[in-house]
Amino acid sequence: MVNQQAHLIAGVDLDRVRAVIEPVLAAHAVELWDLVFTSDRAGWTLRVCIERQGDAALDPLAGVSLDDCAAVSRDVSTALDAIDELIAPSYQLEVSSPGADRALRNASDFRRFQGQLARVKLRRPAPDGQRLLRGTLESATDGFIAVLVDGKRIEAPLDVVEEANLVFELGAQPKRGSGTKGFSARPKQGASKR
Repeated sequence: MVNQQAHLIAGVDLDRVRAVIEPVLAAHAVELWDLVFTSDRAGWTLRVCIERQGDAALDPLAGVSLDDCAAVSRDVSTALDAIDELIAPSYQLEVSSPGADRALRNASDFRRFQGQLARVKLRRPAPDGQRLLRGTLESATDGFIAVLVDGKRIEAPLDVVEEANLVFELGAQPKRGSGTKGFSARPKQGASKR
């Protein structure tokens, strides 16, 4: 799912970097989701974003663990250090996952996460006037996406999607003392205990 455009940033060929790290990722049963080489005040950073291979990637809760990121970071660092001329400037390596609120970047992402809750921001309004759709992804076909918003199916051209991401919501948690199963509530005055 990683962006396949050739990137040459600060003399670093990201296609060559990708070729070096992909076998390492495969050995850890993860795949490259995104690769970014960027700079800020602290200096250069190589961000490697990974996700589980195959069906495991469909469940946001069964994703990449912190241990996975640490192991991948160690092995990717070793692989990149073996080829010194690959990245000339000094840099920090960051390995992470796309997270439960991952971005949806193309039709394949929309199809892959059909049935999931998503937030879709449009450049121009959908036929019903909405520019922000929050609902269940229904489909992505023939250059269009469909989102079920409050029981209403809304279609929009894929090329007007400005940004989109999955929405992760935790289930409702019972309140303490409300008499909900698993919590004890005080018996009412005069009530008998069994």
